[in-house]
Amino acid sequence: MDIGTYAAVSAGLLQLKKLEVENNNLANSSTVGFKRQYVVAEQQAFEKTLSGQLGQGSFAKADNQRVPAVGAFESFVDFSQGAIRQTGNPLDVALRSENDFFVVNTPNGREYTRAGNFTISQNGDLVTQDGLQVVGDGGAIQLPGPGAVINQDGSIQIQGITVGRLGVVRFTDTKNLEPSSGARFRLKGGGQPAQVEPFIEPRSLEMSNVSAVTGMIDLIQTNRAFDAYSKAAQSLDSVNQSAINQVGKRVS
Repeated sequence: MDIGTYAAVSAGLLQLKKLEVENNNLANSSTVGFKRQYVVAEQQAFEKTLSGQLGQGSFAKADNQRVPAVGAFESFVDFSQGAIRQTGNPLDVALRSENDFFVVNTPNGREYTRAGNFTISQNGDLVTQDGLQVVGDGGAIQLPGPGAVINQDGSIQIQGITVGRLGVVRFTDTKNLEPSSGARFRLKGGGQPAQVEPFIEPRSLEMSNVSAVTGMIDLIQTNRAFDAYSKAAQSLDSVNQSAINQVGKRVS
């Protein structure tokens, strides 16, 4: 692959990844507790390139010297707090501390979320909107009757009697959290987060931190950039094909 095509294709792949992430952000702009993702690109290290993997020969040259535009990229999560909206629902709760999360039991183990739009299952368990158990101080939270209310300290009461308490954990560093499904995250590697005293806004929900307007603008700009790099790669390919056809051609 020649230098120009290499640069255009790598930049196009970056825009394609951005499109994927920005589409997902926009689709979840109304999802409770959702955290936007963003893509970061950096100049590719020579050790990660094909010529670097094969070893430097007499003519091998670092790709970042041949084509400075070539980059590596990955997505990150923006854990900044979303707007808190009052709902009046006694089972809706929002976390006030940015690094705090509710704990949820899933088939793949414990996961973490800031989506506090809880409900009650047929078995009387406090669950998420997709039916996963919310973890309390002593495990699953059982509600023996109707009329449950969640208080500012995370305690859950029915007719003034405390029947459970929400478990809330705090991450001093959210870099080890990776998206799982919807507004849930899982912890990479070992270690466990510290359990803390809940600081909760009752009858409220933390909304997505995605701006629909900004997300739409980003999506349009990224789509235009992807089209531009795709056309550049196609044009360069046409030039290369013409050059190949002309090389060695007999001049009459």
